[in-house]
This record gives sequence, structure tokens and C-alpha cells, in this order.
Amino acid sequence: MDHVFELQGNWRGGLSGEGKIETEHLTTDVSIPLSMGGSEKGTNPDELLLSSSAACYFMTIGLYLERNQIPFEDIKISSKLTVSDKGRLHVESIHHYPVIYLANEPDEAMTKRIHDIALRAEEGCMITRAIKGNVEVVVEPSIEKV
Repeated sequence: MDHVFELQGNWRGGLSGEGKIETEHLTTDVSIPLSMGGSEKGTNPDELLLSSSAACYFMTIGLYLERNQIPFEDIKISSKLTVSDKGRLHVESIHHYPVIYLANEPDEAMTKRIHDIALRAEEGCMITRAIKGNVEVVVEPSIEKV
């Protein structure tokens, strides 16, 4: 079964223009960032790609932890996308820094299992698979007790 997602959008202007996108669960203004010569009156494709990548990744970690019957309290993430202007503008890398929060202090074996799952989740995330070969995705997980 295919899953289809739809977007409607509009754009007015050039470099300093602005637009809007709307999906079933998201409506937001879009523009080009100030650092790239735009008006920065809304989010931009780079932030949207980073958001998609991070959300897909931490959802995948949650699914993998659940499938492996590892109880966790929360997953928080900090992520960074780097755009390079070498040659022409392109997304060079995305770094994810997930923190998996547990109710109990993990032993060494559990810590290794969780780290392995966090790294496998990056490979299982469909957004990562979609950009693989074009964007380097790096994961640096950590574990903390609540």
C-alpha cells in the first residue's frame, strides 16, 4: 500500500520573497534565510529537511527500543544541518545528538544495546535513506537516567 502526502503552496517574489506551504497537519510561512540573502519571514527548506530528518530519526529510535523491549522514559534530540557553498549551495551534513532517558541506571550491556539501536535507527529512518549518498548523516547518542 502506498502512502501519499500532499502539499499546497505559493511563492511571491525572488530572493527576498515569501511564501506559504500547507499540508494536512502543517501550515507555515516560508522564505530564504537572511544569511543567504532572503527576508527570513518564515522557515526554509533547510530547516524543514532538518526537522523531517530529526523527527523520523527519533521516532525510529522509539520504535526500535520498543521492539527490543527496552523501557525508556523519553527521547530528546538536538540536531544540526550544515549547508556548504563549495561549488554551489548544497546540504553537506546532518548531525543528530539524541539523548535516551531511562528510569534506571543501565549496566554496560544495556548501554551497548541502546547505542547499537540508536545507530541502527539512523539506517532505518526513511528520510535518511532518501538522502543517503548526498548528505552525510552522523549520530552521536547518549543515555541519561531520569
